[in-house]
Amino acid sequence: MESDIMKKRNKMKKGQAAIEFILLVVVMLLFINTAIITNATTASEAALDVSKIGKARLAAEKIVDSINYVGFSGVGTKQTLAVFIPENVSLKCTSSSSDPGYITFGVALEGTTGINDPPGDDGTGCSGTDPKICIKTIPVFSDLALECNPGIALIEGPTVANYVIAKIPSTGKPKVTVNFG
Repeated sequence: MESDIMKKRNKMKKGQAAIEFILLVVVMLLFINTAIITNATTASEAALDVSKIGKARLAAEKIVDSINYVGFSGVGTKQTLAVFIPENVSLKCTSSSSDPGYITFGVALEGTTGINDPPGDDGTGCSGTDPKICIKTIPVFSDLALECNPGIALIEGPTVANYVIAKIPSTGKPKVTVNFG
């Protein structure tokens, strides 16, 4: 027969095991909360940024491709296209007499850590002086002269913008105008 002292020790060992188990669960929950959830949030924001950059690049390339197509088509060629511009994205049409012109997109990034992120090309093809803004310029063919309507110099999302791209008669380089339709 077990003595009373032995019975008390067995009960105390069972109680100690339960307390150790509870402490182990608490430590695991703290680890999950601090390490895993924080990294998941960062990864989610980075994935959204990549998605926004891809959509912005697609919109800018669609406009540039249309400008190039119209520029090398016959006089009077006109193309209207609808372009989706996501939230925190801007598209800008720039023309000058010294270069053929270009379309620039800018994306405000959410998944950056700020001060420690180096500005410049980060592998996505984006550059800029502010590490929280991705800026990319896509030029039109150098054989074209681009003329941007001042009303579309800068369009910010979220919106669906309609662009009317037309070739107009000119002497010298083929001239293409971009208007907001």
